[in-house]
Amino acid sequence: MAATRLVIVGGGFAGSKCAKTLRKHFSPEACEIVLFNRENHMVFHPLLAEVAGASINPDAVAAPLRQMLPTIHCRTEEVQHIDLNASEIAYHGYDNRPRTMTYDHLVLSCGSAVNLGTVPGMADHAFPLKTIGDAIALRLHIMQLLEKAEVCEDEALKHHYLSFIIVGGGFSGVEVAGEINDLLRGTHRFFHNISDEDLSVTLVHSRDQLLPEITPSLRDFAKTKMERAGINLALNARVQYVISGARSH
Repeated sequence: MAATRLVIVGGGFAGSKCAKTLRKHFSPEACEIVLFNRENHMVFHPLLAEVAGASINPDAVAAPLRQMLPTIHCRTEEVQHIDLNASEIAYHGYDNRPRTMTYDHLVLSCGSAVNLGTVPGMADHAFPLKTIGDAIALRLHIMQLLEKAEVCEDEALKHHYLSFIIVGGGFSGVEVAGEINDLLRGTHRFFHNISDEDLSVTLVHSRDQLLPEITPSLRDFAKTKMERAGINLALNARVQYVISGARSH
C-alpha cells in the first residue's frame, strides 16, 4: 500500500512545526511529507531587526530546513497553482519545465506578504524587512549613508543622509528603530566628521502610545528608554505619502 502523501506549502514557523509534529505521529513508511518553501531555511523573523542593526550575524536567524526536518522531503520550487478538485499542485522545476504533484492532504502555511502599497510612494522609497536579504540590504544602505555623510560638504545634504524615519510603533517598528539608532550611535565614532548630534532617528506612530499590545507601564518604560537613547517620537501622526528625496523605513 502506497504511503499517504501530505504536502505543506510554506516553511515558516507554522509549516515547519506542522511537519515536525506530524512526523512524530506518522512514520515515513506510513506518510510521505513534502515541504515546499522558496528558501532552504526557516527565517526567525523577530530577530531580523538585529541583523539590520548588526547586533547579530545573518546565519543566527536562519535555520536550515533539511537539518531541522531530516525525514521530510524539502523542496525549494515555488508552487504556482493548486487544483483542489484534482488534489494536485503545479510548480516549475529547475529546468523551468512545469511539473505537478498529487497529494492526499494539503496544508497551506504561506505566511504573509509585505504590502508597501498602502501609503503612496512607500513602495518606491521604503525598505521592507521580511527576509535576511532585506535586513542585509538595509544595513548596507545605512553604512553607505554614513560614508556619504562623512565626506559631504553640504550641511543640508549631510542632514538628509543622517536622518532615518521608521513608520509604526508596534513591536517591529520599535525594535527596528532601536537597532538602527544603536548602529548609528555605536558606529559614528569611527567617522571623523559625524557627531552624535548629527544623527536623527524618528519613529512615527499613528496612536498616542507605543506598543499597544503591552501594559501601560511597559509602554511608558519603552518610551522613556527610546527618548533617552536619542530617538525622536512622533505620536498621533500618520504618514500621508513618501516622496523622492526622503526615505521611510
